[in-house]
This record gives sequence, C-alpha cells and structure tokens, in this order.
Amino acid sequence: MILSRYLIQAFIGRFVMLLVGLVLFLQTLDLLAQANEVLAGGGPPAAALIRYVSLRMPSLIETVAPLSALLGALTAMVGMATTSEILAMRAAGRSVLSLVGGLVSVGLLLSVMLFTFSEFVVVPANSQLDEWRAADFKTGEQPSPTDENSWIREGDAIIRIGHVLRDGTVLNDMRLFKQDKDGNVSDILSIRLATWEDGHWKVFDIKRVGSKDGQDDSTVPQTWDTQLRPEHFGRDVNHPNELSLNALHEYIGTVAIGSRPGYFYDTWLQQKIAGPVVLALMPLLAAIAAFAHHRQGSSVVTVVWGVTIGFSFVVIDNIVLAMGQFGSLPPVMAAWLPIALFGTLGLWLIFNLEHTGART
Repeated sequence: MILSRYLIQAFIGRFVMLLVGLVLFLQTLDLLAQANEVLAGGGPPAAALIRYVSLRMPSLIETVAPLSALLGALTAMVGMATTSEILAMRAAGRSVLSLVGGLVSVGLLLSVMLFTFSEFVVVPANSQLDEWRAADFKTGEQPSPTDENSWIREGDAIIRIGHVLRDGTVLNDMRLFKQDKDGNVSDILSIRLATWEDGHWKVFDIKRVGSKDGQDDSTVPQTWDTQLRPEHFGRDVNHPNELSLNALHEYIGTVAIGSRPGYFYDTWLQQKIAGPVVLALMPLLAAIAAFAHHRQGSSVVTVVWGVTIGFSFVVIDNIVLAMGQFGSLPPVMAAWLPIALFGTLGLWLIFNLEHTGART
C-alpha cells in the first residue's frame, strides 16, 4: 500500500505540473496569435484579453490532459527505474500489474473529473467563445448573419435556412423539403419568415414551390408543425465536440435533429464518453515503455518509446473516429476500438513481462 501510494503521488504531482506547464505554454502561443483580433473588438484591452483566456483555457486543459497523463506516468516510472526504486518494489514482492493497476485506478478517477469538467465547463466556454468570435469579439454584439445556407434535418424533413437571427428566434428564407418513405422529395414549401413567439413558431408567406403529387396552394399548411426550438438553430453550426451530452442525444433521437446523418452525431456521443477514459489508458501505455526498456541504460530511449506509443494511439484514434463520422464503422466501434485495442495490447505486454521477466 505504501509503495502504491508513493508511485501514485509521484504520478499525480508530475501530471499536475505538466498540465499547468503545457496549458500555460499553449495559452501564451494562442493569445499571441489571437490578441490583435481580440483587441480589434473595441472592448477594454485588459478585460477583453482576460475574457478570451478564461474562455479558451478550458478547451486547452481538455486537449492536453491525456498527454500530461502519459508524460506524468512515464517520467514517474522512468525516474524510479533509474534510481532502482522499481527493482526495490519488485524485490519487495510487488508485481508489475499491481503497480500499474494503482495508476490506472487514479486515471479512471481523473477520467470522471475530466468528463464532468468537459460537460459543465468546456462546452459552455466553447459556446460563448464561438458566439463572441462570430461577433468579431465585440462586447454586446450579436453574431453577424452568414450568407451561407444552414441545413438541419428533422425526421423525414430537410430544412434550409437562409439566415438565422437573434439567437435562432428569427429565421429568414426557409425551404422545407418533405420526403416520402423511399427518401424521395414529395413536397417543397417556402417560408419567407418564421419567428418564435409564445413557445411556438409563427410563419409568414408560406407557399408550395414543388410537389410530387401535383398539389396546389390550397392545401398548403398555415402552421409549421415541428419540435425544433431556437437553440437548435443557434447550435447547429457548432462542432459536435462543443455540444453537451444531452444536446447530442437530441441529434440522434427519434426527432433526428441535425444537419448531418445520425451516425455522425452518434459517433461523437460515444466519443464524448470514451474521450476522458484515455486518461486511464495513458499510464498503461507509459508502463509498457518504462518496464520494457528501463534496463537499456538510457531513460531517453524509454521516454521516446512512450511518446511514440502515445502518438500512435492518437493517430489510430483519429483515423477510426473519422471512419465512424463517415459511416464506415459503427459509432460504438469508432469511439471505443482504439481504447480496447491498446488496452488489451498493454495488458498482454505487462502480463508477459510479469511472467517471463524480459528485460527486468
């Protein structure tokens, strides 16, 4: 227990120091690149820069946390291997699996903390930063409407919106494309203006511009029957990693809200859960390098091996995630396959080192 606590303390201490150092370094570079645009917004310089840093830093913390966990575990075990502390632990009867298991348990706790931080801090901060950037960093300004059409899907209807105004409460130049059971467009309706009033949409100048069955304007509905609300249009342009878990659930539910196929959002929903679990995997990847190479006489080789393994995981994870977004893999597999693959490989290698004594 004392040996495990000693190793865990070394890991946590290095993890925190690396996290703080990497975040400050990246935040400085990002601020230098964006400072002119932020200051061009016209707000008080100091207040504008502080606001930008406070909104940008949560995303950077989420990004560098897995790397900090990898390097923290790697440097902790390399340091102990260099001073023969690992050998002393082994001589005291501690197995490699028990030592690594303690670090993985701490990683699981950190994963829960990262998920909570992402859900309640990162997502709101990214949303506010995105709105502020769309308003050219001007305080109190609404984002300028884009000239590009926004598309959103709801059930068997595809909706094109020319302009989204006032946080999604005003929609201009809309087209509703209704599909039949075979996926063919059966009806096209045009709505000049839709406004959100008293919990429902009020539409103006609605007319039919096309119909598969040759229907005329006498059968045009005068209301828009939809479950969409203003916030759906306001966040439709956001990347899925800037949406909360509940928001992503709406994109893949029975309403099928979203401008992209359901499997795209389902992949990111799975990734939303799987992403923080990487913090528990990183100590295992670090242990592969540390225990397999600490006898080669160079801690640099061990660190390089550890970083290489971690980088390989990131590359494979991004490739598989992209395949899930395009529908080439089931969403669950796209999000969890790299973790399962590297986790199984890591456990097998550690088990092999434990029972063969290779390079130990």
